[in-house]
Amino acid sequence: MKRRKLLLALGALTVLPALAQHEKRVRRIGYLSGGSLRGNAASLAAFRQGMAELRLVEKRDYVIDARYANGVSQVRAILAAELVATQPDLLLASGDEAVGELAQRTKTIPIVFAIATDPVVNGVAASLRRPAGNATGLTGLAGDLGAKRLQLLKEALPHVANVVLLFEPTTLSSRSEVKAIEEAAAPLKIRVTPIELRQAPDIEPAFKRGAALGAQAYMLHSSGIFTSQRQEIAGRLLRSKVPAIFKSDEFVEAGGLMSYSPSIPDNFRRAAGYVDKILKGANPGELPIEQPTKFELVLNLKTAKAMGIKFPQSILVRADRVIE
Repeated sequence: MKRRKLLLALGALTVLPALAQHEKRVRRIGYLSGGSLRGNAASLAAFRQGMAELRLVEKRDYVIDARYANGVSQVRAILAAELVATQPDLLLASGDEAVGELAQRTKTIPIVFAIATDPVVNGVAASLRRPAGNATGLTGLAGDLGAKRLQLLKEALPHVANVVLLFEPTTLSSRSEVKAIEEAAAPLKIRVTPIELRQAPDIEPAFKRGAALGAQAYMLHSSGIFTSQRQEIAGRLLRSKVPAIFKSDEFVEAGGLMSYSPSIPDNFRRAAGYVDKILKGANPGELPIEQPTKFELVLNLKTAKAMGIKFPQSILVRADRVIE
């Protein structure tokens, strides 16, 4: 009898670890973006790829609760509050505004950002080496890249001397990027005129004002407003035959002329590494913020042809991707 009880007890001990493994809790990841579902599809696909590379399987190890503001800042704030209220294991964000909204509402839930312009200046982190708070991730180098885009625009279109820069002033990164572009303009002998937009209905009046100013080209600061309207913006520019350079290849895929940016999918893939470490117990405040390592110049030759533009060879040979 005693021997039977001992065997039953031993059997229970072997079953318990298996049960614990079987009942492993699925981690919940809240995702916030100021853009749209469609505009985030490639980014989240890259994130899932990064998680798969770490042997983390969706629905088995984690689920994503994604919320999209579709370019409306008031909606973004509401969605941020809703996400934090659900108390997920971790928050994933794209863009300074989404990161800022989440950081305002929680100091305890870990936040991983795939793209943030300057998290130190924006008050999200104490330093790149040691963020110290509950947020970490990857930067987007917006200021430096804004100046680089203006240089590429001038190289692609040497005749351009009058550029209109459209930006949303409420975004955290816009002011620093506008300043960097204005400083880069003088040596290139380009006049840059910034025009502010605060909502989607402001886009068409801004283009009309740009036309009145004699804009020879446009630059667009990336924000939820522009991203949610990228198809309309690309079509508007194509009809007017005025070139533009963008911060994201999404606009070029929608019919825009050219873009130069960090590879957003690559940043999202790398963000999975942060998520994995934090879910395993790492402190986000002790994980250094990293910079992009992959950049892409994307050209749309179909749009160039429709606009009567011929890219110089120096630009063509440097293109990472060409849409024909």
